[in-house]
Amino acid sequence: MNKKNLTLIGAVSLLICNGLLFKIFLDKKLNLIEVPIAAVQIEPRQKITEDMIVIKKIPSVAVQENTVLNQEDIIGLYTEIEGIIPKGSYFYESMLFEEEALPDYPALKLKENQNVFSLSTDLIKSSGNTLTNNQLVDLHVTIEQKKEAPVTDCLLSSVRVLNVKDRKGNDMKESSGKVPYVINLAVDQDYVKLLQMAKQIGSIELYATSLSNEEECVLNEESKILEYLKNE
Repeated sequence: MNKKNLTLIGAVSLLICNGLLFKIFLDKKLNLIEVPIAAVQIEPRQKITEDMIVIKKIPSVAVQENTVLNQEDIIGLYTEIEGIIPKGSYFYESMLFEEEALPDYPALKLKENQNVFSLSTDLIKSSGNTLTNNQLVDLHVTIEQKKEAPVTDCLLSSVRVLNVKDRKGNDMKESSGKVPYVINLAVDQDYVKLLQMAKQIGSIELYATSLSNEEECVLNEESKILEYLKNE
């Protein structure tokens, strides 16, 4: 190797060393920190996965106080209802929700052709404080009659409990309170009017069922209650 080549190699090496030293100096000067950034545009109510996140080094002065710095604190959470996280954006604490903390969480758990049907526990005769999320229940309706015995029967079976909330709107799994206030049920759209009528003219009881039917919200077509509800 001749002298000219050695000189060229030395010059290139010096440039590389100077570049590395300058980068180290600049990094320290700017105080770069690793920050999770949205790798793609994230739509409202979308569950965030690891492939939606990229890590970049950002000057600390450009990072706001409520910016989430650990991607593990982001993965599995959901975006807010009315917001979009653009590609390249930071993740802020106010943007992110646990699934059950979303304002419309019950609607996210619905299957096709289902609606959320809410029952205040003061309208439920029993079992209100023993129900839990995702439990299956049978709905029994009782209609009082002035001169005859009350009519009671099962109207719907295998109805899924979406969640149970306390008076402050907190999910009972996370609430320190012990008194349920509202129970949200997943009900087929076709049966919503029947339940609304049952709530108006009668009382509703929920009973946990041990049956594990593949089909949810099954109408008891032989229920004695049906003729009263359909005549109203």
